Amino acid sequence: MVEGVAARRSTIADAAASPVRLQPRWRRPTMHRMATGSALRARRLDAGERPRIEALLDSDPVGNVYLRSELRSGSWTAPWWAVGDGDTLRAVVLSGSLAVPCIPDARDATALAEAIESGAAPRVIVGPRDAAVALHAALGRAARDLRDRQPLLTLRRGRLDSTDVPIRRAVRSDLDPLVVAAAAMHREEMGVDPLNVDPAWWRSRMATLVERGWSWVWMERGQVVFKAELSAWTPEAAQLQGVYTAPAHRRRGVASRSIAAICSELFARTEQVSLYANRDNDAALRLYAALGFERCGDYATVIY
Repeated sequence: MVEGVAARRSTIADAAASPVRLQPRWRRPTMHRMATGSALRARRLDAGERPRIEALLDSDPVGNVYLRSELRSGSWTAPWWAVGDGDTLRAVVLSGSLAVPCIPDARDATALAEAIESGAAPRVIVGPRDAAVALHAALGRAARDLRDRQPLLTLRRGRLDSTDVPIRRAVRSDLDPLVVAAAAMHREEMGVDPLNVDPAWWRSRMATLVERGWSWVWMERGQVVFKAELSAWTPEAAQLQGVYTAPAHRRRGVASRSIAAICSELFARTEQVSLYANRDNDAALRLYAALGFERCGDYATVIY
């Protein structure tokens, strides 16, 4: 996901027993009319409607991996909004400063946009391309940056040779150099230094990833040579984010060997590994293609 935003939510853990069923909480319901004339509402969901959310998201386990991962975490701190038709959910969005949508029919974006505007306006929208663009259009806000048609790539289990490199899960003692490396990547990618904006939050974010076991590093002399994190994990798919090689170590095969090693480790727990990249990042796209990643769709990122 978008570096600096995507991992801000609660720790992902295996789903526990079925959550207690609660009555739906209706928050400022909004309505729109389809071509058939039926009126649909956007409403806030709770844990009791998890099976309905799963039924919608399971149609695309790679494109919806972040939402499916968040659903597995069991946290309902960030609001889930949905448009439903009877007992069936047509579209959902997990909102907050980061909004991640699943909107198979773009006509459902209007009601969802009105619903999420009742709370904090998102700073970033990211997700499957058509859904993200539809939600952005429905919000009617000017974007600071629109990254359209970012190739969504996936690598399936069994399509990768193992490799022997000094990549490992990050530990707490790696945090200081890891925070610096992650901030350097953020500056390159977003043009903003998070250590100048909110250094305490940035450090906390990276610490959370380390504690989850979602951060990998290649260290030499106390400095980060390579790093990568997960933004999502499910048994069907995991999503890599924050892939970064220190400038002095680039074009030496560090990234390709490190990603291969991370994917090989992840394949013990998931069927495929996905990631997405900007469409003009030719070097990254060539690297992923050489590793065996294949394009399975497109993402879009909207930054306000």
